[in-house]
Amino acid sequence: MLASAMLTATSAAAQRDQSQADLDARVAHAQQFASAKLFAKVRNSGVTFRWIGKTDRFWFRKVLDNGEQGFIVVDAATGRQEQLFDPLAMNAALNTAGAQGVPRIVSIAVPGDGRSILVNVAKPGAECRWPQGVGGCDVPTQTYRCDLPVTSCGATPIPGADLVFSPDRKRALFIRDHNLWLREVDSGAERQLTTGGVEGFAYGGQDLQTDFTRVVRRRSGLPEPLNGAFWSPDGRYVLAARHDLRNIPERHLVTEYLPPEGGRPIIHTGRLPLASDERYPDATLDIIDMAAGTVTPAAIDPQTLADGAVVSIYLTGTVWWSGTEVWYLGTKRGGREARLSRITLADGKVTDVITETSQAFIPTNANSFNGANINVLSSGREAIWYSERDGWGHLYLYDGRTGRVKRHLTRGAWVVTDLIGVDETTRTAYFAAAGREAGRNPYYRHLYSVSLDGGEPRLLTPDNADHDFINPIAPIVASSGSISPSGRYIIDSFSTSAQPDKVVLRRIDGTAIADVLSADITALAATGWRPPEQFVVKAADGKTDLYGLMVKPINFDPAKKYPIIDITYPNPGSKFTPTTFRDVFLNSTMLNAHAFAEAGAIVVGFDARGMGFRSKAFRETFDETDDPMGAADHVAAIRNMAATRPYLDLGRVGTTGHSFGGFGSLRATLLYPDFFKVVVSGESTGNLFDSSMDFNTERKFGIPTDQRTKDYYQRLFSGSLAERLKGNLLLIGAGADENVPFQNLMQLIAAFNRAGKVYDTLIMPDSTHFGGREPYGVMRTIRYFAEHLGGPE
Repeated sequence: MLASAMLTATSAAAQRDQSQADLDARVAHAQQFASAKLFAKVRNSGVTFRWIGKTDRFWFRKVLDNGEQGFIVVDAATGRQEQLFDPLAMNAALNTAGAQGVPRIVSIAVPGDGRSILVNVAKPGAECRWPQGVGGCDVPTQTYRCDLPVTSCGATPIPGADLVFSPDRKRALFIRDHNLWLREVDSGAERQLTTGGVEGFAYGGQDLQTDFTRVVRRRSGLPEPLNGAFWSPDGRYVLAARHDLRNIPERHLVTEYLPPEGGRPIIHTGRLPLASDERYPDATLDIIDMAAGTVTPAAIDPQTLADGAVVSIYLTGTVWWSGTEVWYLGTKRGGREARLSRITLADGKVTDVITETSQAFIPTNANSFNGANINVLSSGREAIWYSERDGWGHLYLYDGRTGRVKRHLTRGAWVVTDLIGVDETTRTAYFAAAGREAGRNPYYRHLYSVSLDGGEPRLLTPDNADHDFINPIAPIVASSGSISPSGRYIIDSFSTSAQPDKVVLRRIDGTAIADVLSADITALAATGWRPPEQFVVKAADGKTDLYGLMVKPINFDPAKKYPIIDITYPNPGSKFTPTTFRDVFLNSTMLNAHAFAEAGAIVVGFDARGMGFRSKAFRETFDETDDPMGAADHVAAIRNMAATRPYLDLGRVGTTGHSFGGFGSLRATLLYPDFFKVVVSGESTGNLFDSSMDFNTERKFGIPTDQRTKDYYQRLFSGSLAERLKGNLLLIGAGADENVPFQNLMQLIAAFNRAGKVYDTLIMPDSTHFGGREPYGVMRTIRYFAEHLGGPE
């Protein structure tokens, strides 16, 4: 009997060991399909193109066939390509200037004259110091200025974000003792421009709700950016904004528990407005006349530099100069009121030209992370305004003096996504739009032109794909727009979730000049990788079509049953299901989907109602409900998919997401605990009421200053539903997260503790907002799903 018991115990232990070994092998295999590893096998996807000054020549960086970096310049008139510089000559010149060995070029910039080049070279022995998002890193660099063609280079300091240069680059603004100062670049002479700046009401400062880089700046030794101060095109005036934060207490922002350099924790504090604050900080705009030496306050409504205006004024410096006037976009907290106003430079008088109000928030772009689709013509007599007043996002032409609508520029059951440019000579507007071409994915963007004098839009990019145009209102680099400075040429970069990037150079009328670049996925295909499948499925109303992607494992067997993992990122500010090839690997809705699939699951991702890029009604479907993230659509869509796909196992459904996706996935699990059996919630917002005045949050959920809205915010706190948890939960938090403070994780933990629930946590101590996306976080997520959902049966 004893021998039999020992044999049974030994057999059970062997089975456990075998099961553990199988799990380890599945996870190890799946990790090879993490998004960062797969995307590293793709050459020349998501390439950025930059025009050289005001010319019709542009340059780009690509990976050559031998794996080395190539820098290419293109003449748009002919499409002819050539090397921007001779690599051997560059290496020799850099070595002579002090660089060692074979210099590793991290980045370059080509000044507008095209006669020189700025080269950032990794310092000897430099390694990635910490991750910067998916697949990227930051290394210490030395900058050199080299002539073109390259014969010599010289080490040069590059001014940081703490300087704002005049258009002619001869003068620069900087901050000293909370005030604006001016420095003459050549002589170094300095003079003070303002005197009213004080701590908490400083020039160059900003509302910290949009600043999530304090930890990175400290670790990099980067200066504080000078935001909210910008020059007129002729260099005569400076417009300077301030937020009055003196009534906002100094608050704890984030703690670096394990600083990379070692030592004790570093605590970051600042004046951060919270959603629970009754009033948004007041703001001012000052006009500095550089010739007269005067500072004139503009008579603005102090509450109109909130919401999207924070992005326009503080982060991108988007205003429109017109002779003796300057125009700006003003928006109030919660985005329920938007104004286009003009300021008379001589006396600061403000005239509101266009005012739009709504019970729901007023978008100024289909993607709230992009610049506003607004343009004031140089004469100041006409302005283009973006509105959803007819239920869809469209462009309207206004009289710039009277504020009267002159005409619709666009209309129909489709959405303008970005205003790309305006040619005032031909009176033509260029814009990207989605959903206008029948029979195509309604999220695919195409470029169009339309006359300011009326008429139908003209399609300029015919390929059935998503055309990825840069919104020049808020570009990463000022010269990186998709339309040439002369307005004669278009760089058309397009792809789909299955079709790699192709870049075509076109004339402004849409006719093709030359192929510029195509992505190479040879190494990716060698892994056995297959692109996601596109699908269309009905929402919970049984009528609305939802568009998504499905990823199956390479060894998929339709005769088996697979668990389902739903990746979600239900941020109402835009759409997030990938429609470009690059976004299959880097977008929040499908991040690491192939890794999860290789562990033995079917992975789906789609934008439910409540998201952007569709109609106003589509986005507002779930507003003011306890399911604002559209979990009902996720449940219904997965059930509808399974009705025609017998390999989907509705008894084993998991969900995951990061940031807004962490919030959405956790809430979906608590609202539908019998449907979602496993959830991995990364960097999830906990109590919105204690979070910053994030404009996307207040646009979606309201301003929590009245009791009704406060009660709603309390209901939205996922911890208030903690007792509903039935399945397996893994909460991931990042110790140095500036976007979703670590306190949010603590609040969720406390709530599940009070409810007596069993759950798991993973803390990434030294990580910023992307802890769950770092390799260890990805591995743990894969393992959690593989362990609790199992594999194909």
